Amino acid sequence: MSRFFDALEERLRSSAAEQHADVVEQTAPPARRRRIRRRPLVAVAVAAGALAVPAVAAVTDVWRPDVKPAPPMRTTVTSGPSASCDVGPRRLDVGPPVGAAFTSVLGVLARPRSAADAFDRRYLRGPGLLGVDVQGIRFVGTAADGKRTFIVPARGFGQQPWPARCLRGLDGRQRRRLAHPPQRREPTVCMFSGGGGCSSLADVRTHGMFGSSGVVRGRATVAGIVPNGVRAVRITYGRSTRDFRVRENFFSFLVGIEAERALPDRFEWLMDDGSVRDVTR
Repeated sequence: MSRFFDALEERLRSSAAEQHADVVEQTAPPARRRRIRRRPLVAVAVAAGALAVPAVAAVTDVWRPDVKPAPPMRTTVTSGPSASCDVGPRRLDVGPPVGAAFTSVLGVLARPRSAADAFDRRYLRGPGLLGVDVQGIRFVGTAADGKRTFIVPARGFGQQPWPARCLRGLDGRQRRRLAHPPQRREPTVCMFSGGGGCSSLADVRTHGMFGSSGVVRGRATVAGIVPNGVRAVRITYGRSTRDFRVRENFFSFLVGIEAERALPDRFEWLMDDGSVRDVTR
C-alpha cells in the first residue's frame, strides 16, 4: 500500500506543479513574455552579421594601411590657352614591331597574340603615341577595380602638330608651340586601364611604372608593371607593408587612401633570385 500512496503523492505533486506553471505563464506581464520570445531572434541576427563580415572583406579586399589622415585640400581652378578649332580625328601613327629591345624588359610582349589582346584603336589616338606596334599590344590582367589592363609598346610619345587652319588667330608663342609640339622619340611603354600613362622603356627597366586612380572617396586602385625577374612587389605606406604577386609583369591592389595620396612611401621588388631591390624614387 505504501508504494501506491507514494506514487499517488508523486502524481499529485506533478499535477500541482503543472497547474502552477500555467498560472505563472498566464499572469506574467506581456512585456516580459515578448522579451523572452525575442532573445533567440536577436542571437540569430548577431550570428548572421558576424558571418557576413568576413565574406564582404574577402570580396572587397581593401588594404587600409596605418597612415595619417589626409590634410584638407583647397580646390584650385586654372585655365590655359584655348583655340576655337576642331582639329578632327587624330591619325594613329603605326610603327613596325618593337622586337627584342622590348621583350627583354617585358616578357609578356613576347607571348603569342590571342583574342584577349584585342584593343580598340580609338583609345590610342588621344595621347599622341608615335610608331605604335598595334600587333604587339598585350592584355596583362584585370586591375583591382575590375578594369582590363593593356600594355602598348611604341617608338615615342608626343603631340601631333596642329593644322594650319587652327593656328590662325593665335599669338606667336602659342602658334610656335602648337605647330612644333615636343616629341620624345625613344622606346616607350604605355599602360591603359580605364585611364592611361606612358613611360620610357629605360625607366620601366630601372623603376617600373605604376599609378593610382579612383572615384570613390577614401579608396584608390594602384596598378603597375615591372620588368622581367620580379616575382612580387613590396609596398609600404607609413608603418604598414604588404607584398603583392606579379603576373605577366603586372600587379594591382585596392588601398584605403585617396587616389591623390596613394603612391607608396616605399616601393621594393622581390626578385626571382631571392634578392630585394629598393626602387623608391
